[in-house]
Amino acid sequence: MANKGLENFKATVETLASYLAQPIITDRDKAGVIQAFEFTFEQCWKALQQKAQKEGVTVGSPKTAFSFAMQSGLIKPQDEKLWLEMLEDRNLTTHTYKKELANQVVVRIKENYLPAFEHLLQKLK
Repeated sequence: MANKGLENFKATVETLASYLAQPIITDRDKAGVIQAFEFTFEQCWKALQQKAQKEGVTVGSPKTAFSFAMQSGLIKPQDEKLWLEMLEDRNLTTHTYKKELANQVVVRIKENYLPAFEHLLQKLK
């Protein structure tokens, strides 16, 4: 993989997966998972931004990166809601901390977001 953005995305996906493979018991465990999710999210859209740039498309935000990915066939159109929910959760966890929100987001990360990241990573390779 010569693409630095893709390498960074792959590394953060692997870290997130390793965190989720462990029991998530304490608030510290949840905070670690959420932080790893935030890093993965950032590297994801930056990898998409680099791919778009190579194709002559300017992408300046996560939302436009995901639109590009859908138009390019990297993300299925039926998964648009999932990626927008992921963006919303990233924005919420970055700017606020509420225990109940953290609990809900950790479940979504494990059940929905990690598989979506892994699927996209395979498409980008």
